[in-house]
Amino acid sequence: MNSPPKSVRENQSAPAFSFIKGPLGCLLIHGFGDTADLMEPMAAYLKSEEISVRGMTLPGHGTTLEDLSRTTNHRLIASVEAEYLELKKTCEPVIVVGFSMGGLLALQLATLRELDGIVAICAPMFPRGGPVGEKTIKLTSKVGGALGLNFHKMGVTSLADKTLSGCLTGYEKYPMRSMARLMELMETTRPVLRRVTAPILILQSRKDDVVWKKSGEYLLHSVASEVKELVYLEQSRHKAPIDADRQALFEQVRRFSMDCANR
Repeated sequence: MNSPPKSVRENQSAPAFSFIKGPLGCLLIHGFGDTADLMEPMAAYLKSEEISVRGMTLPGHGTTLEDLSRTTNHRLIASVEAEYLELKKTCEPVIVVGFSMGGLLALQLATLRELDGIVAICAPMFPRGGPVGEKTIKLTSKVGGALGLNFHKMGVTSLADKTLSGCLTGYEKYPMRSMARLMELMETTRPVLRRVTAPILILQSRKDDVVWKKSGEYLLHSVASEVKELVYLEQSRHKAPIDADRQALFEQVRRFSMDCANR
């Protein structure tokens, strides 16, 4: 049986967090294979700015690879919606902040609920390599998934500044079946972007080594939002919430959230 991530016990979800400060709230959603730990530095900053924060660990994450391989996109979206509604009980407005796959889930939520604002951080419209890269990963994942294979990460990747690498408490490898579902999530998100009307801040790393480099531009031009903005992070790689530009990222999230609250 595959080993769960460090500090996470068998069949027990990794911890999430909730800090209620003021009426303005942010729901933080991590990326594929990660846990809520990745978003904790941002949460600490927002808390210091009197912004309420709720962080979640997605289903199938922080438990076992078998659990992840069984987790459907429908279950992921439903869990994000449930966490959003929970935060809505105590906060108004609520800004949904999603990193990578979490950004895709935030966009999906925007088609189900009338959101006050969205922050999409390094959200992949396609994986690295664009449409060709997606086709390659889909084919590889289909074959590997049928054989029950896993994709292995190679060391501490996707960070230009490894100061906060301890926040990477997720899996060290991924089931190919789950990779296939991630490609499906990208595929199903692209056509519904025209239904997204909420104010949106798009943050994209210039040196992203995981997602298609034009993802930010694609998202900007695809959503129907009247208020939309694309900001580039010049020094960061993919794990932007804990990378070199994290302070600038945190400040952008705070600024956008406050702007949404004042509209």
